[in-house]
Amino acid sequence: MTSPKKFILILVFFTGGLAFLLRLIPGGGESYSSELRTDIAERRDLMSVVPASGEVLPLLSSIVKSEISGRIMEIKVEEGDAVVRDQVLLELDRTSLETRLREAQRNLEAERLRLEKSERNNRRLKDLFEENFVGEKEYLDAKTELKLAEINLEIAQARLEDAAEDLSKSVISAPHNGVITRMDVLEGQVISGATSVSNGTGLLTIAELDELYMEANINEVDVERLFLGQKAFLRFDAIPEFEVEGTINVIAPSARKDGNVRVFPVEVFFEVTDKRVRPGISATVEVPIESAKDAISILLSAVFNDDGASHIYVKKSSGWERREVSVGINNLQHVHIRSGLEEGEVVALSRPRDFRISDG
Repeated sequence: MTSPKKFILILVFFTGGLAFLLRLIPGGGESYSSELRTDIAERRDLMSVVPASGEVLPLLSSIVKSEISGRIMEIKVEEGDAVVRDQVLLELDRTSLETRLREAQRNLEAERLRLEKSERNNRRLKDLFEENFVGEKEYLDAKTELKLAEINLEIAQARLEDAAEDLSKSVISAPHNGVITRMDVLEGQVISGATSVSNGTGLLTIAELDELYMEANINEVDVERLFLGQKAFLRFDAIPEFEVEGTINVIAPSARKDGNVRVFPVEVFFEVTDKRVRPGISATVEVPIESAKDAISILLSAVFNDDGASHIYVKKSSGWERREVSVGINNLQHVHIRSGLEEGEVVALSRPRDFRISDG
């Protein structure tokens, strides 16, 4: 091969390789502008919302405990069962309680007999004292014995009532309507009675599932835009394509710290229309604040902000044009362009190469 032919062949390879490299390098060659991701301005109905995430909780929920200690003899419900108020949930061993009740009954009867004896003795000594057959001491001692017998009878009556009440507490009933959402004990288990709210064995949990609420933390910047009774829309991670409407029923009067941010707890109440919505599942809520009908809008990523002004890059036949715009509300995906853009125009979703140096 002659030298001129070799030179031409090398030149062709070099030119082809250079063209290939330009295609690979971002911003290289004329094809870059066509490779930019773009969006088309369209008319949409937009709604600005305050978003938050949180957990679904029951409006009414109770941890059932026993007032007395004992051994569980029979559990009459299972986790997931629906119950009504005063329905029997479980029963404790009654053996020792029944024995105590019988002892109290016998003790009460014995105190009644002692009282009758004291009354007879008091009447006899009173007559003898009035006829001067016994001294004053004997008569006063008889009166004292009668008074003590009356007191002992009252004590025995109180102990009988207490034993009967404890026996009745061996049957544990539902405090309200609801569903057994958690069962924490087994038959045969020995439990401790609750002498206060904070102690005692938790037996099971009953929750009213017809009305639930979501607790969410709202940023202090957004909370001023909310008010009681305001509508909110909830979605659930575990139930795609499902949405339910609720209302804001509680806005905390004071903030709390969530990391480095101050937030206000807010409770959104809603009625359950789908049994898949249960306490404990995670949810997101959107509270509508503003809306715009038939608004020219584009993706949020198409709007750039420099020095407090908003601008976009509009595609023209000769390249890209930088244009300042006035923006309105957004729905976290699209933003309303109040002025500076016409329907159908194409905008860039990233800054074109020609403007990176000048805008930077």
